Amino acid sequence: MKIEARDYRSGLPLSISIEKGVYKKIDRIPNSPDSFWLPWIAPGLVDLQINGFGGVDLNSEGLSSERFEILCRKLFENGCTHFLATIITRPRNSYQKHLQELHQLVRALPLNCIGFHLEGPFLSSTEGCRGVHRIEWMMKPDLSWLDEVMKASGGKVKLITIAPEIDRELSLQFIKNAVALGSEVAIGHSEASWEIIESAIIAGAKLWTHLGNALSPVVPKFQNVLLNVIASDLPYASLIPDGKHVPMVAFRALAKALGSRVILVSDAMAGAAASPGIYHLGHIEVVVDPQGKAIEKQSGRLGGSTLRPFDGVFLAHKMTGIPWWEWWDAYSVRPAEILGIPHGLTEGNEASFCLLDLSPRPILRELYHKGKKVYPSSQ
Repeated sequence: MKIEARDYRSGLPLSISIEKGVYKKIDRIPNSPDSFWLPWIAPGLVDLQINGFGGVDLNSEGLSSERFEILCRKLFENGCTHFLATIITRPRNSYQKHLQELHQLVRALPLNCIGFHLEGPFLSSTEGCRGVHRIEWMMKPDLSWLDEVMKASGGKVKLITIAPEIDRELSLQFIKNAVALGSEVAIGHSEASWEIIESAIIAGAKLWTHLGNALSPVVPKFQNVLLNVIASDLPYASLIPDGKHVPMVAFRALAKALGSRVILVSDAMAGAAASPGIYHLGHIEVVVDPQGKAIEKQSGRLGGSTLRPFDGVFLAHKMTGIPWWEWWDAYSVRPAEILGIPHGLTEGNEASFCLLDLSPRPILRELYHKGKKVYPSSQ
């Protein structure tokens, strides 16, 4: 298969040959009057935090293969060629069965889900940090739990978010063990000091999960989490670019401070790419209003987002003025780097990419996954 398209970063026209699901040859071709009408080509989006999508909740019990496929294909429609199914804090004895069931679905439907992100249960229970996670299910890091979830998931737990201050020494050992087993570790829902963050980085932590959220609304002027993360050597921090989780001015400030360390995530829940109404995030009831804001019915706290990944790139551009292609990297190449996946328009890489138009508005024209067109789908 051969495709002609404009490189998303340079705008230069390319001729791309694809063979056996990888980029075989990428050549620049001369500009011509017809080049203007070529679509843009960009790596498929990689979302590290999908709780649900398209009316489907990944945290609820008994998910059918039909419902799981709906979620995966809805994400294809929104530019996402890779994602981590995100499981929030739940009872300790429920993880094994739930992960076994999800792993079986992924094996039977090898589409765009590449593993799991466990957001909890090792989070801070303080009022500002816990968000909608249930305090009664939180606990200190447990090394036997780590072995259990790795076995249940077939080794596909790719990311775990923890709050290392809840037990510093145990957390550091947990991070080392998780990395040795093939999982990356993020810090989040946390009030970790700069010293604890640096210790966690040395142990192997790579990321802060949705910086600016799950924090106390009142923090000390200088000794606070936002400054601690910015000043640290943490390689990456994720932001949710929906304008609801982090207001525009704060988003601009964090983006400028983090620079190339920032990645984008949606933190999407079942109400994303679905109508307003009542949805579930595991045991939590969430109301999605007509403006797309997802609120836990009981507490009034944000309960995930309804952000569509493709839209997230251009909302980040609109809020910051930073070129859209820089944000595209923050939602594709960089999160892939965290997971150790070679991703991008490079010969030999997996040919998972978007073809898009920018005018009169950004729109996804086609999506390819491992060299096969998956959107629009012929099914």
